[in-house]
Amino acid sequence: MTTTQAPRPALPAPHPEAHVYHFSLHDGHVLALFTGSRADQTVAHHAADLATRTGHHITAAAVVRSTGFSINALLHHARSRRIQAETDAILAPVMPLLARAGPVQATTLVVPARTNPYRDLPADRVQHLAEHTGTETAVSPVPLTGYTAPLARHLQRIDRGRLSGPAPHRRPS
Repeated sequence: MTTTQAPRPALPAPHPEAHVYHFSLHDGHVLALFTGSRADQTVAHHAADLATRTGHHITAAAVVRSTGFSINALLHHARSRRIQAETDAILAPVMPLLARAGPVQATTLVVPARTNPYRDLPADRVQHLAEHTGTETAVSPVPLTGYTAPLARHLQRIDRGRLSGPAPHRRPS
């Protein structure tokens, strides 16, 4: 007599979430970051919803890891082709959804090879890309490390100005 085990019920996978970051104090164009993970569809839906509600366009950025530039022209060309192929592969599944929401611009965010884009992304690189593309809001499948909210940055600038400014005058008593 053989005994068979009943199959284990499959545990539902946690629903991926989208992280929204604002780089200025007002609404604007949307930067959607895609890493090639299963959370990309969630980011695409969220970015399309934001763009539809605000009437702004979407910039879709594929996050690709790389070791950096090479002085060898052949290696540089091979690196460029690899990055373009990875960008096309990452953005292909989400572009139809984004295109229904309005105008979409495609770009690439190259991060250092030591970065794990499935865990977190460097906020300084994302913010630089946002400034370069003219976007004010970023939607990411993973948290940004080193991110500071625009209101906090503004308050820090005021605080630094107050601390480095002239000492307040005291009235003689």
